[in-house]
Amino acid sequence: MKIGIDKIGFYVPRYFLDMTSLAKERNQDVNKYKVGIGQHKMAVISPSEDIVTMALEAANSILDDTDKAAIDTILFATETAIDYSKAAGNYVHRMLGLQHNIRILELKQACYAATGSLQLAIDYVRMQPDKKVLVLSSDVAWYGFNTPGESTQGAGAIAMLVSANPRLAEVHKGQFTTEELPDFYRPSYQEVPTVDGHLSIRCYNDMLKRVDPNTSYLYTCFHMPFANMAVKANKVFSNPISQDKIDVVKAFTQEVGNIYNGSLFLSLISVLSLAKESLENETIGMFSYGSGAIGEFFSLTIQEGYEHVFDKTKALSHLDSRDEINFKTYVEYMTFYKDKEVTHQYIASDFKAHKDNQFVLEQMVQGHRIYKKVSD
Repeated sequence: MKIGIDKIGFYVPRYFLDMTSLAKERNQDVNKYKVGIGQHKMAVISPSEDIVTMALEAANSILDDTDKAAIDTILFATETAIDYSKAAGNYVHRMLGLQHNIRILELKQACYAATGSLQLAIDYVRMQPDKKVLVLSSDVAWYGFNTPGESTQGAGAIAMLVSANPRLAEVHKGQFTTEELPDFYRPSYQEVPTVDGHLSIRCYNDMLKRVDPNTSYLYTCFHMPFANMAVKANKVFSNPISQDKIDVVKAFTQEVGNIYNGSLFLSLISVLSLAKESLENETIGMFSYGSGAIGEFFSLTIQEGYEHVFDKTKALSHLDSRDEINFKTYVEYMTFYKDKEVTHQYIASDFKAHKDNQFVLEQMVQGHRIYKKVSD
């Protein structure tokens, strides 16, 4: 029996900062960003959004009533959780109007948890093939103003519907490795992570070498905290892909930045959207890395007729229709974000949600978040 991804959707905020603007304000050569790390734009979360609204937008873009009736598990992967106890998926469950006999779990392991969630979902559906699992990842990569990591920031969410007889991709068993490492961590009392960038790249490459399957793929997708990490990873991979294929693999990340758990799957969406050749029956390599640290290499085989369940025109339009903001607005939005994440009371400001957003954070009452569907 084939088990895998029946549908995949994504969402990134409707606003972005061009890296030229950041370079000018930080007195840096723009090539340090656009050439050095390969970042062209940074997705910036607006005051009406958080990880829940982004996950809702991604999920809402792929689910129909039949899917909702079959979902009995939600796995929400994030490293920017909004609550130490309550799972963010609980809010998603209510706002999507899902059935009550459903399990919801929030999972954490840096940028790896979405991959772990996907593999757990595969095993679950194998036991209960009439059920479907909604796997979500949603994160805001925030390192603070004027820090070494600022240029790699971003935000976004991925939604994957896991089922038997998937129409998009069959997911295959992976090889994984774990070792406790201090390359990246954020204690509960810190606003932003502690990062050793050089160590993290070494750990990433070392773990890739451990789980490298020594198999050739037309495309290999990599976890990308910045776009050119795919270039670095491809150099240590035993069967590197061609430069034109790497350009496809990293294209969406260049336009968005780091979205933590969803970064690997944003790379997959980039391939699905931009590959010039048909991907039917093509097996794609997938390397996932989560600092601290876990690495896993797995693969998936794209199914015949996949283009009927993945709309690449819609995916490309989502990126192209975003609005550019200036540096001042970027500072305003990210200051609002960091302040909101440590407050108990919040009422929607005069900020008007983007016309294309369906879900907004309306207010917070004693820490409880209240969401609204704009069309209601």
